[in-house]
Amino acid sequence: MADKFTKKAVSAPSEPAPAADAWKDAMVEKEHQPAKQKSEVSYRTLENSLASIEQQIKSLGEEKAYVQAEMAEVKKAAQG
Repeated sequence: MADKFTKKAVSAPSEPAPAADAWKDAMVEKEHQPAKQKSEVSYRTLENSLASIEQQIKSLGEEKAYVQAEMAEVKKAAQG
């Protein structure tokens, strides 16, 4: 069975957002499956998590390129 998402009633948003983006701050209750666990999440929180993940991917890609370049230099020195 899939997870269930239900919009939660909130009295007022903590930070005013532009009207077009206001829906991103709406809290949604997620009921996890198979065990019934509940947590609160907003679209903006997930959006920020995604941005963080994308930054980590970029950073790791740069680090990978650096390590690969060093590996090539070590291989060249070891074989030369």
